[in-house]
Amino acid sequence: MNSALGCVNGPNSDTQRNRTPEQHIIIAGAGRIGRRTAQLLTDYGHEVYLIERHSESIKEVIDDWTGVVIEGDAEDPQILQQAEPSQADVLAALTGDATTNFAICAEMQHLTSNLRTIARVNSLERSDIENEFIDEIVYPERTGSKATVNRIQEDDVRTLEQVTGDLNILNIRVHPQSPAAGKQLNEILLPDGCHVISDAEGTEVARPETTLERSRRYLVAAEASILDDVQKLLIG
Repeated sequence: MNSALGCVNGPNSDTQRNRTPEQHIIIAGAGRIGRRTAQLLTDYGHEVYLIERHSESIKEVIDDWTGVVIEGDAEDPQILQQAEPSQADVLAALTGDATTNFAICAEMQHLTSNLRTIARVNSLERSDIENEFIDEIVYPERTGSKATVNRIQEDDVRTLEQVTGDLNILNIRVHPQSPAAGKQLNEILLPDGCHVISDAEGTEVARPETTLERSRRYLVAAEASILDDVQKLLIG
């Protein structure tokens, strides 16, 4: 069956129209790596379209995730078109087969060249492959889903990959126009479950009187459920 499934927030719902995502991201493959990556990116406030061809995997996604799911083969250009590629910033082909991922990236580049393509490989030997249709290669079996998310996202916020569990330690650059820029921590209403640890260089521990300087990086501990709120506060 080839059909778009708006599991909770379909592409035409009021929630999606009113939302202003940081990036529009297409992920092909809803296996363990694809689902985990999609969830982390959604937590950060991105708009994620997840494509999967296996009905069993689709059922698991629908039970656990609230994003947009498209059932079908991502190598099919008609299926890729359902994910609105002309509006997308990134395609991440994360199926378990590297050859399939390369083909998906190539097909997407035929539809639009205005996005980055990322392909997953499943062996270290293929991690250095160069391909005209692929901008970046990821090998998540070695580095994990957080490393894949870091390759997809912009550089303003990166998750430290060695941290496990649901707590995220973020390296965030304070955007000059963000709500928190230029203010002391005691003047900022941080979300519950968030704590500024130090500047990114680790030269000083953050205190109530610490000022979040514009364009400077800081280490921030945040629970997964508030990642979007933290990003809006420090990046805008």
